[in-house]
Amino acid sequence: MITKRWKLVVAGLAAATLMLAACAPADDSGGAKGGGNAKGPVTLTYWDFLDPSQDNPRAHALRDNIAAFEKANPDIKVDLSVVSLGDMLSRLPQAAAAGQAPDVFKMFSPTVPQMAAAGAYSPLPDAASGVKDWLRPVKTLAGPDGKPVAVPYEYRTCSLYYNQKILDKIGATVPKTYDEVVDVAAKAAAAGYTGFGTGFSDTDNSAIIATFFDCFMSQVGQNIWSKDGRPVFAGAKADEFGDFLAKLRDAKALGSSVVSDSYSTVSDGLANGTVAMAVLGTERIVTFSKTNPDIKWSALPKASTGSQAGTTIGWTMGIGAGSKHVDAAWKFIDYMTGPKAGAVMATGGEVPPRASTYDESYFSTPAADTVKSIADYVKSNSKPHVYADDWIAVASGLSHAGQSLYLNGLTGKQFILAAQDAAKK
Repeated sequence: MITKRWKLVVAGLAAATLMLAACAPADDSGGAKGGGNAKGPVTLTYWDFLDPSQDNPRAHALRDNIAAFEKANPDIKVDLSVVSLGDMLSRLPQAAAAGQAPDVFKMFSPTVPQMAAAGAYSPLPDAASGVKDWLRPVKTLAGPDGKPVAVPYEYRTCSLYYNQKILDKIGATVPKTYDEVVDVAAKAAAAGYTGFGTGFSDTDNSAIIATFFDCFMSQVGQNIWSKDGRPVFAGAKADEFGDFLAKLRDAKALGSSVVSDSYSTVSDGLANGTVAMAVLGTERIVTFSKTNPDIKWSALPKASTGSQAGTTIGWTMGIGAGSKHVDAAWKFIDYMTGPKAGAVMATGGEVPPRASTYDESYFSTPAADTVKSIADYVKSNSKPHVYADDWIAVASGLSHAGQSLYLNGLTGKQFILAAQDAAKK
């Protein structure tokens, strides 16, 4: 396992403790703190980045699954708080230090080791080891001691999205290599579109550029960290990623607001037909098919070396540090990652993480064809890897270096070196 001491400074911890204590739910377990054997009604506090009141397939699935869980478990209620990933990363360590972490929370897989190092998790109960049908190893979701602290909620990887209408207009075919992406993007830019959508904003934890970088490093077989957790990705393989961005810049194929663009703004650009191509996660496939049927997807382009296989990533679920309701929390996690909930979740385009889910009747219907094709793609075109506990430092370094690449004319190699140097600080 990669380990690296994560430096955390919690300013004003006493004030944070008072604030968190004021808004924390009362202990309704009837048992000792951390005992986890609650008797009688239990209310689980749950942090999720999705808002179940929104009108989109993924939000609908979350809402329906929570309702179904509560119906099947009348003594357990779920009190959901909508918390962005950025807020989770800053608030969870403080909440854990104050003894007020949520009972259950979702966390993006690359940042699980970081939150584990910060003490945000309770150990998984013994019952968790009874689940044997995960489609990917759970050992990558571990804490400093190498023991798993979270389980997968869904799987995704990167794919190339393109607007078929735009490609037809400029007389281009779907690019198969990164050099071809640059050529097609330049033609699209000349026709008045953003040729290739990406972003160097760090407002959403640099998600778009960091996820793309993560997948590219897997494609070319380049480790991001050494065994002791130091960023060591600079070199010829990573330079190709930087060169790709520099070529797009020189071809004027990046968006005019690329320094401030984020995952959501690029997604919106694809949906509204102003962006010709982008590399995003597979979780958007079903949504794009509903919002803009011109948006298609394909495997990642080929680099000069390596394969088209990116990184298996996705959201996870874990139990908050000091939870008084460990048994109920695991029951909720087991349900939400299990077959019935997984089949509902799949209607939103997310790939369920357990093999038993695919035996559900939904997967025998035509409605499931798209998500099954996504699941097959994730299986054949991605693989998981272990992260150090400084993923946000790497992601932030990439976004800041990207801003310099665009504004100050850095070469691809200079971009990579700047990103690595920033991640080491």
